[in-house]
Order: sequence, then structure tokens, then C-alpha cells
Amino acid sequence: MKFQNLLFYTVLAIGLLCLSGCQASKGKVVAHVPYKTVENYFVRNDVEGMPPMIIKASDEFERYFGMAATMGPDGRPTDVDFSKYYVICVALPPTDLETDLSVESLSEAHGGKLILRYEIRRGERRSYSIQPLLLLMVDKKYEMPVELKAEVRNN
Repeated sequence: MKFQNLLFYTVLAIGLLCLSGCQASKGKVVAHVPYKTVENYFVRNDVEGMPPMIIKASDEFERYFGMAATMGPDGRPTDVDFSKYYVICVALPPTDLETDLSVESLSEAHGGKLILRYEIRRGERRSYSIQPLLLLMVDKKYEMPVELKAEVRNN
């Protein structure tokens, strides 16, 4: 009889541990997702409000962003093939503070969503305004809802 009770409580304890492990893993990272930063674009000045977080087509992309080519080997705007990729957009309201956006990680979480962790680094006041922008090109096989998580740092 003691053996049956011991067996019952052992199986019960293992079941509870498995259940608590499953609950604890919700929202945890499943895999890191590859991406490429889309460079040399700006939010067009005729855009009212903010651009959407997810952009799936070139005509939609062109509606919100203009090209900002610069001199040098890396000055050409990044080409996005919307048949293979979509774009995740993080745009902040215009500001006169020096503001840089950078990616900390892009990962897939349980529950079928991407988590984009990024940093907002603010600096000195400027005599002009900018609209901070971060664009990521992501393979369409990772197309799912995106959750943004920002960390703000002031210099």
C-alpha cells in the first residue's frame, strides 16, 4: 500500500512540474529571427500620423517612405523584394533631440508572435527636427504579429 501511495504522489509531482514548466515557458523565446536593417529611407513629410508597423507591399512602402541616398559605398537605399520579405517599421514622432534607434533582438515567442526589442538612445537638443525610423526586412516565413519592446537611454 505504501508503494502505491508513493507511486501516486511521485506521478502527481512529476505532472505538476511538467504543467508549471509549460506555463512558465509561455512568452519565452522559441528562436531568434534573422533580419536585415533597411537603410537610407525617411518618413515622407506628406504622411499624416505614423506609418504602419508591418508593410507587405512596395506600393504601400513607397506611400510612407522616401529614399535618402548618400555618398559612399553604403549610401544607396536598401532594395526590398516584397515577394520574399516584409518590413517591420518602428517610427517615433518628430523630435529635436538627437535620437538613434537600434535593434537588440528579434525573436519568435510561444504563441506565434515576434518580439522586437530595440533601444532608443536620446542625446542633445538640435536646431532642427528629425523623425527617428528603424526598418527591418524579414523573411515572409516569419510573418506573424509583432510586439515592440523599447528601452530608452538618455545620454
